[in-house]
Amino acid sequence: EEDSYFNFERFKKVVKEAVIYLNEVLEEGIPLHPLEGQRESVSNWRSIGLGIMGLSDCLIKMKIRYGSEESLKFLDKLGKIMVNTSLQQSALLAKELGTFPKYKEEETLNSTFLKSIGTEKTKNMIKKYGLRNNSLLSVAPTVIISNLCEVFGGIEPIFKTSYIRKTESLHNEEKEYKVFTPIIKEVMKKENIKSEDNLPEYVTDAHKLDYIERIKVQSVWQKYTDASISSTVNLDNSAPIEDIKDL
Repeated sequence: EEDSYFNFERFKKVVKEAVIYLNEVLEEGIPLHPLEGQRESVSNWRSIGLGIMGLSDCLIKMKIRYGSEESLKFLDKLGKIMVNTSLQQSALLAKELGTFPKYKEEETLNSTFLKSIGTEKTKNMIKKYGLRNNSLLSVAPTVIISNLCEVFGGIEPIFKTSYIRKTESLHNEEKEYKVFTPIIKEVMKKENIKSEDNLPEYVTDAHKLDYIERIKVQSVWQKYTDASISSTVNLDNSAPIEDIKDL
């Protein structure tokens, strides 16, 4: 819509709930690990991996081009909210259930990560209650669950606006289909666009995106990530070795 906006308050609520649920999943899973070393490690550190998916779809809905300066500003705000909300909720869980066994107050409060991303409220809550989790944020590929939700996975741009799928089972013979990424199909219907060649400027995909812009998106998000990021940068097969080295 012309007046599309992002509901940051709803986002905070979802992040809080997700941290609670991930802690519940972690707890239930501890006795299911096959090795004693795994059970010990999970119990001692209590790392969870709250991630993200549907980012590229979200930007398109707000008519913001992935990789643009506007998208980087939005991501910076979103990442800061996500990490601080997560840490605050982990502190509240620590208040209720205790910190993770390997928690060290001085090391945590003096960590470069917390100093660079933490708000005063976050730092004060951690100082008062500690943390239930050693690490909280990680960007998984989310390929299967994002397919189920019909959005694109992780922090990736849309791979392609359309692609060819093949089936050998549905019709007892080999048959190909042209499939549009769901958000693209939505844009074309909403804007009454007949050809993907006429998509708006705010729509891009992994093959049209400048790899420098792709790295800028990741560089913003990784500031707010205390674990790892699954990330793919796509280049044309004609890309020179210099580009790969630069990347």
